Formats: sequence, structure tokens, C-alpha cells
Amino acid sequence: MKNKVLAVVSVTLGFFMVSDALFAHHSDSVFDQDRLITIIGTVTRFRFANPHTRIYMDVKDDKGNVEPWIITGGALGSMSKVGWTHRTIKPGEELTISGFQYWDGRKVMIHVKLTRANGEEIPTSESEVRRLARFLEKFGARTVEDLSPNIHLRVGS
Repeated sequence: MKNKVLAVVSVTLGFFMVSDALFAHHSDSVFDQDRLITIIGTVTRFRFANPHTRIYMDVKDDKGNVEPWIITGGALGSMSKVGWTHRTIKPGEELTISGFQYWDGRKVMIHVKLTRANGEEIPTSESEVRRLARFLEKFGARTVEDLSPNIHLRVGS
């Protein structure tokens, strides 16, 4: 009887541990999606690995201080569909990235638009395209450049 109870308790605890991990992912609620941030900086590292792509950048603030940023993107499958590989972004490259920053002010954002220094736009996944379109529609803008400063902040040189 004692072994049966121990087995049931162990299985139940195991289920809760696994189920918590399964449901803890994929919430965008940590990002302030009422304010678009555009940063300009230099890539220090690019990670094309599950669960999401990550770009690490150094961005100068308005006082000239360099701040490290982490930019997360779509899942590998969705990014691969639009042509991304581990070579899409290169360290040392200057990028302009628009996205939504963490609510708490940490220098972490989810990207919706990426542009190289030469003006070439880097394709984004379908979910990122939809996220940007919803934001622009909400504020009556056709492009990021049309947005007013109270809903669009630019950071970097």
C-alpha cells in the first residue's frame, strides 16, 4: 500500500512539473505592444536555435552609452520558411530593428521589422508581419515612419 501511494504521488508531481513547462511558453504579454521601439546598433552575436532566434546587439543610448540588447524573433521553423539560416545575421553588422520591449524596461524586445545598414529589409515570419500590421492599423499608420513619437521611440545612432 505504501509503495502504491508513493507511486501515485510521484506520477502526480511529475505530471505537474511537465505540464507547467508545457504551458509556460509563448505568451507575448511580457512585451509592451502599445509602444513600438526602433533601435539601431551593432550585432555582437546571432543565435539561430530553438526555441526562438536571438540577436544580441550593442546600442548607444541618447547619451552615447553602449547598452546590450537582446532581440528575440520567431521559431526556427517559421523563420526558415522565409529564408533565415544561421548565416542570416552576422556579428559586426549594423541593423535597425523595430519591435516591442519588455514592460519592465529591460533591454529585451520581440522584433517585427529588421533592416540592414544598406536599406535591405530582412524578411520576417508571418506572425511578425501580422503583429506589425495590427499595431500600425491600431494607430492609423501605414508605415513605422508615420508613427508619432508618443507611440514610437527611436534609440541608437
